[in-house]
Amino acid sequence: MTIVGGGAPALAAPLRIIYPPAVYRTDSASIFFIGAAPPAGDLRLDGRAVPLNRQGYFAASAPLKPGVNTFYWVYRDKKGTLQSQQQQVTRRVEPPLARDRPVLAVRSPLVDQQVPALAPVCLEAQATPGGRVLAELAGKSLMLSELPPFRPVEDSAAILSGAAGGELVSGIYRGCLAADPAWREQVPRFELRWQGQNLSAQAPAAITTLDPRQIVVVEVVPVEAIVRAGPGAGYARLAPLTQGVRSQVIAQSGDWYRLQGEGWIQKSDLRILPAGTPLPKSAVGSLRTRTSATGSELLIPLETRLPTSVRQEETRLVVSLWGAVAATDLIRFESTDPLIRSVQWEPITPQGMRFYIDLRSSRQWGYQLRYEGNVLVIALRRPPRVSRALAGLTVMLDPGHGGNDTGSTGCSGVQEKTVNLQIALRLRNQLQRAGATVLMTRTGDRTVSLARRVELMRATQPTVYLSLHNNALPDAGDPLRQHGTSVYWYQMQSRNLAEALHRQLIGDLGQPDYGLFWDSLAVIRPTEAPAVLLEFGFMTHPDEYARLLSPAFQERIARSLTRGLTSWLHAAG
Repeated sequence: MTIVGGGAPALAAPLRIIYPPAVYRTDSASIFFIGAAPPAGDLRLDGRAVPLNRQGYFAASAPLKPGVNTFYWVYRDKKGTLQSQQQQVTRRVEPPLARDRPVLAVRSPLVDQQVPALAPVCLEAQATPGGRVLAELAGKSLMLSELPPFRPVEDSAAILSGAAGGELVSGIYRGCLAADPAWREQVPRFELRWQGQNLSAQAPAAITTLDPRQIVVVEVVPVEAIVRAGPGAGYARLAPLTQGVRSQVIAQSGDWYRLQGEGWIQKSDLRILPAGTPLPKSAVGSLRTRTSATGSELLIPLETRLPTSVRQEETRLVVSLWGAVAATDLIRFESTDPLIRSVQWEPITPQGMRFYIDLRSSRQWGYQLRYEGNVLVIALRRPPRVSRALAGLTVMLDPGHGGNDTGSTGCSGVQEKTVNLQIALRLRNQLQRAGATVLMTRTGDRTVSLARRVELMRATQPTVYLSLHNNALPDAGDPLRQHGTSVYWYQMQSRNLAEALHRQLIGDLGQPDYGLFWDSLAVIRPTEAPAVLLEFGFMTHPDEYARLLSPAFQERIARSLTRGLTSWLHAAG
């Protein structure tokens, strides 16, 4: 595509619909359209006028009925020449739950389960409302309770699109019982009794109670293994586990293991150790702190590496060690330690210890956990030494997407990856003029994986990490109503940076405030430095998109971020 003067693209055809494609399928109850046409003409969707902005960009939305929806576009130029175009959007809809006949479907368990003895095991089915559902497991019968109708919990797409909650879910039956120690591959059976009719179904999975006489010990295989709050990739991430850490399996759900004191980890990331391998356990000796060129460190001596979790709070770190046994009677502090004020500890259940590292400042600049042999080192970064403006600050800029990963596409077809890089290069120049050292995850149109971006951040240890993006809506969104600037953070140390940059951008750019968000995004999860992800505007909003293509507006973004970083940095002192 040809870019005119670095700004608006030249239109190659009178009417171009960029999204959705001519034939498209979605689960959404509505769809939005974006595209471009010569601005002097008249554009209509199913006879309804669709405004064109000064550049000829447009956006519109329409409801979808279940099945195939056909949309007709007509564009008339100022000479009266017509161009028409047709689109088909198919809305996939789950059929409503039958109320005039017996229907029964198992909802849990769907994958094999291994559970501790006496732990609650919940069985669930969806069936015709108003009936009675019984479950049988290992010779025990359980009457399931019918839950009141409810709307599904909103996911991120619903929140970002502003779409109303989904349809009411009804006919959910649920009941729980304690796991019997004798269960071995027991498959639950369900029976619906409704208006004199019976219907039965068998679960596709079995439940086994873990033998308390057998201890299953596993070891983490990759350099860093993802830990989640539940048994599946859709659950929130918790603190990762490092290579070589050992732990006990206390539950299993399909291909996911739950570890003692931790969350759930995929089976493929673990190595099951031979039977008889002892459960990870270690005495914790006397602690000490030490200072280094980059900050302060707390050293925790162990006999073996233990599973660890970290919670960052405003003025401290809370570190839990599972399998740790206190033999701690002394903590030696560096008298000139600039970061660590004190360290306290307490025993926790299950067996373990929790350490509270209280800090001298309310602003944290990053931390890292590593092992030196069997000594756990918790390294805290000192603040940068800043003179004028941003001199002394190292900023890593991460232009989102690139190469094969195009990101979203705007009304005339320019891809987000291009706009992100243009803004990043302008921001680099502004930051360098203010005295900052600037690192880039990419300087051209090339593919950089999320893992590689994180690796670059950890290898270079910048003072601040900024991931630069521009937004788009899910299908259910209304592009003319939902747009603006937003900022995302994850680690507590990044919150005040996110707030400062968000406040500066909203004040300088004159864009609507789309919000300040906490989100578990890969590039802002690392703990080594404050990191935020910025969405300057929406590629799906005609006027906002036109501004994002403008070199002058890109310069405004760069100047605003430079001012925001400067005020945030000096407020730390």
